[in-house]
Amino acid sequence: MSFASLSMGQYVPVASAIHALDPRAKLLALLVLMGVVFVSTSPWALACCLLLLGACIRGAGLSWRLVLSSSRPILYLALFTFVFNVVAHFFWGEALLSDALAEGTFFSLRLTILMLFALLLPLTTAPLELSDGLEALLLPFARWGVPAHECAMMIGIALRFIPLLMEEMDRIVKAQLSRGARLDQGGLLRRVMAFFPILIPLFVIIFRRADELALAMEARGYRGGKGRTRRRPLQWKKNDTRATILVMSVAVLFLSLRRWLRL
Repeated sequence: MSFASLSMGQYVPVASAIHALDPRAKLLALLVLMGVVFVSTSPWALACCLLLLGACIRGAGLSWRLVLSSSRPILYLALFTFVFNVVAHFFWGEALLSDALAEGTFFSLRLTILMLFALLLPLTTAPLELSDGLEALLLPFARWGVPAHECAMMIGIALRFIPLLMEEMDRIVKAQLSRGARLDQGGLLRRVMAFFPILIPLFVIIFRRADELALAMEARGYRGGKGRTRRRPLQWKKNDTRATILVMSVAVLFLSLRRWLRL
């Protein structure tokens, strides 16, 4: 099993309309769309959210196969949510299997749509642009003591580390398999215990890379965002305004239909 294929949040360079948008516009659109998913309380509302997700994936020039292949951990989490809701509803709610299955399907599907919307942001935005956009949106809160640059930098570093860690995990797994390890045999407890020889060196690599990054930043005289300039300053264009207005309009239309039609 290749863990490199599980890499989430890895930027996919494609010439598309969504890729060309300002990261601030994409962040605002993501917040609005996630709010729409949160207020969806019926299957019809979730179907509308699924259509919106499909439109965003198409607008980004991506395929469903690529998005789903990079979101396999999300699908595992959705499966766990489904099982947990079914068990909880069946044992502590009404003892009707059909209701338990319906509720588990609804919550797992809503979680999947929500996280796929969030996944589209790093797939369509370069890490440096994403951190710059986050910093620009958090900058107004700096007067209240919010470290905008530091928060954006930490998120950007975390996004860069995800594919690196997956590559390291894939390398460790291959090394263990070459030594005769059996990671896919036995019961659940045995499989969990078999992953300890993988997790321990992975944590060592994480701390080592973090230490190397800290030393590199210190050697280059990093002192926070004060006086920092950008090679490519963010530019808000007409298409960004149009995209923001379009997303806001879709959200208002959705909320209106939800209220009138009781979706």
